[in-house]
Amino acid sequence: MRLTAGMRSEWRRLRVAFLGLGRMGTPMALHVLDAAHDLTVWNRTPGKTDALVGAGARAAETPAAAATDRDVVVLMLADPDAVAQVLLGPDGVASGAAAGTLVIDSGTIGPDASREMAARLREHRLRYVDAPVYGSVGPATEGSLGVLVGGDEEDVAATRPLLELWGAPEKVRHVGPTGAGSAAKLVRNLTLGLALAGIGDALRLASTLDLPPDVVDELIAAGPLGAAFPPVRQILADGPPKTAGFTIDMLTKDLRLCLAADPALPLVGAARSVGEAANAAGHGHDDARALLVWRRDR
Repeated sequence: MRLTAGMRSEWRRLRVAFLGLGRMGTPMALHVLDAAHDLTVWNRTPGKTDALVGAGARAAETPAAAATDRDVVVLMLADPDAVAQVLLGPDGVASGAAAGTLVIDSGTIGPDASREMAARLREHRLRYVDAPVYGSVGPATEGSLGVLVGGDEEDVAATRPLLELWGAPEKVRHVGPTGAGSAAKLVRNLTLGLALAGIGDALRLASTLDLPPDVVDELIAAGPLGAAFPPVRQILADGPPKTAGFTIDMLTKDLRLCLAADPALPLVGAARSVGEAANAAGHGHDDARALLVWRRDR
């Protein structure tokens, strides 16, 4: 049965496949189960399906098998190459999903890749919505993520029964046609990357000039970046979170996607270089907020 916008007015049990069970994907998929939808899961590393199978999902051996007989296929994958492989590669979603199946891509792959995936899936008579989420593991667990959605009006409306499991209705925003959700996510993460790199540089300069830590903290808190960022003093005293909600390598990947969309972004290039240096030093899997400490000490 084709999933349509009209079905969102009353609850209907959906047949959902969720592909990609990392830090964010697992809690998002658990919300699908908690809402009593029929869930099949797949992950490149099979052991990551165990918790969801224990909660009532079924595990599939391939993306094609996961997508068979599903109304919706949700992707939460790392980058454009992973999405292309899972959708269009051998045993990919396109070889198993029925015509009319709706694909929701909730990772961050950039607007060009989103539009390309939509076009390729149309050749297989599949529908595509880019709906990247923002927030970390905590909001994913709580169901309070933000969701930026691009796609056809009817398809986007039909996705809301799932999107509103991950974020409150007011945080699920349709921002334009296919690719617009991915574009909006890049703009948002650009500001995060610049804020982290900028505060890190401020901390480095303050250390070079021997300013007292309490003065530095007050200056940053009162400045234009301070209001939008957690207290720097706490991060410096306690260290970054031990369990990363959003890693340095993922942020750096997003900054590379920003530059692929528009190379004339010199500040983004500088922030990307900071992230790549941290990655090269072995900090890629650290929480992105570790950039503050790493940059101060380099």
